[in-house]
Amino acid sequence: MSHIMKKILPLLAACLITSAAAFAAPFTSPVFQIRLVVDAPSGDSEPMTIVSKERKEVVNVQKPVLLDQTAVESAGVQTDELGHAQIEVTFTGAGRKRFAQITREKVGQRLAIIIDGRLYCAPTIRTEIPGGKAEISGSFNKEEANTLAAKIIDAIKKH
Repeated sequence: MSHIMKKILPLLAACLITSAAAFAAPFTSPVFQIRLVVDAPSGDSEPMTIVSKERKEVVNVQKPVLLDQTAVESAGVQTDELGHAQIEVTFTGAGRKRFAQITREKVGQRLAIIIDGRLYCAPTIRTEIPGGKAEISGSFNKEEANTLAAKIIDAIKKH
């Protein structure tokens, strides 16, 4: 074996080991996801239960993610007119356009709003939402809403 080959082989082996380790690392799903709810189970959907203290509803959620935290500019907590905590999400310019397109094309369908792997709500789209903001209401208290908003903000910063 030549002198050059003896130097190159350990380098190649190190590169291959590093590459294999990167691919073997566990996949983590986005902290914030918007996905589509479908009527019937399929190979492209998974059953998810809406997090709610009032009732349990299982819906079939498509696996492809329509939007994630990379489309989000900011997240914060506010209260509705009844004093319930909700998370307000403001989309980036590209996220706003994509959210408007999704809501325009999917009127009458439901969107799954998933935070940290849990389905918090699945509202029916009534009309296009072009303003670049979404309000996520669920059965969470102010502390839970603050924690979830903080997770979204942290995910935005990591992106």
